[in-house]
Amino acid sequence: MVLQQPPGNVKRFGPQALHNTENVIPQDKDPHTNVSSLYSSVRIDNTQSLTQTVRQGLSTQSYEAQREFGLLAIENVKKRVW
Repeated sequence: MVLQQPPGNVKRFGPQALHNTENVIPQDKDPHTNVSSLYSSVRIDNTQSLTQTVRQGLSTQSYEAQREFGLLAIENVKKRVW
């Protein structure tokens, strides 16, 4: 998934926005695991916080901002930039 689906996103954007073909990008297990790890990590360059995870930092962003970051995260993880 490009946009993560924690309860806050489901409530804010609705299940239709998260469970559709534009938000689901098939990935092999390793890239998916690496993207999930990125979202669970604390990265000051992404969140400007020493305590917030990437997922927490994105949780207040708009649908568009979260989607853009998700696509970038998938590409950067594939290229091993992140």
